[in-house]
Amino acid sequence: MTTALVDDSGSDIELLRRDLSRYCNEHNIHMNIESFSEGTAFLKSLRHTVYDLVFLDIYLGHTTGIQLARRVQEADPKCQIIFTTVSREHAVSAYRVHALDYLVKPYCYADLSDALDRFEQIAARFARYIELKEGRYYTRVLVSDIVYTDYSNHYIQVHTTDCVIRSHMSFDAFLPMLAPYANFLHCCRNCMVNMDYIESFGQKEFLLKNGERIQIAAARRRDAVQKYADYIFDHYSKGVILP
Repeated sequence: MTTALVDDSGSDIELLRRDLSRYCNEHNIHMNIESFSEGTAFLKSLRHTVYDLVFLDIYLGHTTGIQLARRVQEADPKCQIIFTTVSREHAVSAYRVHALDYLVKPYCYADLSDALDRFEQIAARFARYIELKEGRYYTRVLVSDIVYTDYSNHYIQVHTTDCVIRSHMSFDAFLPMLAPYANFLHCCRNCMVNMDYIESFGQKEFLLKNGERIQIAAARRRDAVQKYADYIFDHYSKGVILP
């Protein structure tokens, strides 16, 4: 796990390093930490370093943490951002760039720990995968990349953000692979949709963010729409940002 600390205060960086070290020791996490006192050097590092988590001060001389956050998102949308600042006035701007958290200095260790707990939940979801046999070979598919799955002519079809993976197996055999993940909804016969990729819904279908439409079976309609509403409410109330 690689983390960047961007702050023009050396003492604040050292304090954050100390608290991160404590958290890592308590949770058995290995973390590589890189520190930057200004934005230019940090932006240059994005060319060759992939960060999982970035802590950004808001006030950074010739630039701001909000501006840097936008550049981080362009480089890697999955990188999570936590703002650390002396003022509350930029909280709305932080929300608009999908920050994981907004810590007001001097924050306590418990506040930092809560933010890192949320990050761990998100990072774990990004890293999980299922393994499917495609032809003669096995393919690993990141759970976070699955948009929806359906079944046709004895083949499970896993529609990801990049391609469609087909595996010769029954839907009943495939179903347990996604059962542990709360973001998948069984909305019609032999079809599951990743609720993270739903844009909106109507009486008979879900509209996905890629423009595709997934039917909602009449018998499942009320339950499916309620589960989707509960899922969205739960994630936004916890500050989890969907793709």
